[in-house]
Amino acid sequence: MTDTPSEPTVDSTVVPTVVPTVDPEQRERMNYIELAAALLLGIAAVLTAFAAYKGALAGGDALKGYTTSARTTADANGFYNDYAATYNADQALFLQYQLLVEKNDAATAAVVKDNLFSAALTTATDAWLAIPAGNGPATPLDTDQYVIESLDSAQQMTATADAQFDEAAKIDDQGDNFDLAAVFLAVSLFFAGIAALFKVRSIQIAMLIGSGLLLVPGLQSISKGMGWI
Repeated sequence: MTDTPSEPTVDSTVVPTVVPTVDPEQRERMNYIELAAALLLGIAAVLTAFAAYKGALAGGDALKGYTTSARTTADANGFYNDYAATYNADQALFLQYQLLVEKNDAATAAVVKDNLFSAALTTATDAWLAIPAGNGPATPLDTDQYVIESLDSAQQMTATADAQFDEAAKIDDQGDNFDLAAVFLAVSLFFAGIAALFKVRSIQIAMLIGSGLLLVPGLQSISKGMGWI
């Protein structure tokens, strides 16, 4: 006798798939939060890129300014050295000249004056000799007529170097403000980015508020960097 295979038992109980329903009002609130987060992310990202770009430019310009100031200062020092060498030489020659005058060796004194004096010392000596004895300065080198061009050039270049340094320092400060703005904006980006990850609405709102508040000091730092405030 052949056994008939039994048919598989089919469980007639069907477990229905439960699809979670979302309250339309809650869904709308979530949309608003996501929209606000997206807006804050976009604003903070654009401002961060702008601050980083301006900060990089300011850093480069400040470095150029400092370098230019250093070169100008080096040139000014060269003129100061020329002035010192000329002054020391004129001082020694006038001392020799005056000693000859005191010895009543007018001829040799005249030779020293005519052949060895610099143009500045000659002009100053002539003006000094015209002053009544005892009324003028001790030496021609102390008169207003004693003018060495290298000293004027050195003073002018020193003033230029100081102005270049001040301008570079100003640009450097502006770059620091842009860097500070980037810090505030980066934190703002972080808060806006994680706001949507939380399920608690109050935390989401708090994160978005924090992100928005951090935009304020970021904008202030950018404004300082731009020189607006």
